[in-house]
Amino acid sequence: MGFPARIMIATLLAAAPHAVLAQEYPMASPPIAPSDMVNYCVYGGLVYSVGSQICIMKGSPPLYCDQPAQAQGPAAPRPRASWTTSQPPATINCTNDLVTGGPARPIR
Repeated sequence: MGFPARIMIATLLAAAPHAVLAQEYPMASPPIAPSDMVNYCVYGGLVYSVGSQICIMKGSPPLYCDQPAQAQGPAAPRPRASWTTSQPPATINCTNDLVTGGPARPIR
């Protein structure tokens, strides 16, 4: 095999893509224990704490994550947090902007 053939083979081997194995990551524990999920609201795959407010549609009332007070002493389990439209004193305004509730911005 001549020198030019060796150069050509070396160039082709260097230019060929190399197989790369995927890295294995350890399984991460969830940020919130499944037993504590009763203290949170979930919307769109995201977890919200009690007191959070979100706008889901322009002009609609905001959703408020609320958890009723414990009804039957310390041994009873807490009721599950859920979304409600009953508004606390300071609420966000969903009339103008879909996401933030702030004033409408001109489209550019």
